[in-house]
Amino acid sequence: MKAYVDRSLFKNPLGEYLSWLKLKCGLQLQYWGRHLRIGYLSVINNCVFGKYNWIGEHCVIINSQLGDFSYINSYTYIMHTKMGKYCSVGPHVKIAPGMHPTSKFVSTHPVTFNNQGNFVRNFTDRAVFKNYKQVTIGNDVWIGANAIIIDGVKIADGAIIAANAVVVKDVGLYEIVGGNPAKVIKKRFNDDQIDYLLYFRWWEKDPEWITQNISRFWDIEDFVEYEHSN
Repeated sequence: MKAYVDRSLFKNPLGEYLSWLKLKCGLQLQYWGRHLRIGYLSVINNCVFGKYNWIGEHCVIINSQLGDFSYINSYTYIMHTKMGKYCSVGPHVKIAPGMHPTSKFVSTHPVTFNNQGNFVRNFTDRAVFKNYKQVTIGNDVWIGANAIIIDGVKIADGAIIAANAVVVKDVGLYEIVGGNPAKVIKKRFNDDQIDYLLYFRWWEKDPEWITQNISRFWDIEDFVEYEHSN
């Protein structure tokens, strides 16, 4: 059995602050000109950002990708996620928190099927169960506070995940879902409007175009009618 070092003995507020400061400065320098903002004591590892992203305080984001203008509110935990543009993620959200086997394997405890470094002792020296799957999130998706999105789920463009929802299966285009497990409540717009938005793909437009046409965004009927007439 390998020796285990209790790293918590070496943690202290000053060390955590300096580690965060190094991360923040390094990433914001790397993404200079893209206006990345990282909140206090957030932890980020192996991530790719677009433009105008901001991350709230005390977030953990690992092995993930964010499109332009997408933001993450405080105390949110995101793993193995590919997120599109203009997504809004509320506080205390959990995305891809990890999986355990539910059949075939005798035990659900990781020490019996993975050699994770965070356990004092493992019973295997190799990983025989993949404990994560990528979550894919489209564009213009809103995820409410305290929502949980299980590994492997795909959320389509324009969807809304209600606060406290537990999403265990894919969410369709412009669907609003809520509950535990999450179920469809309704669609945001009618089918013709949704078809037009998917055809038009406003999130791919230059920000200057959005600035010039922002008042059209305040009413879906006005938006569709105006764009059809041009």
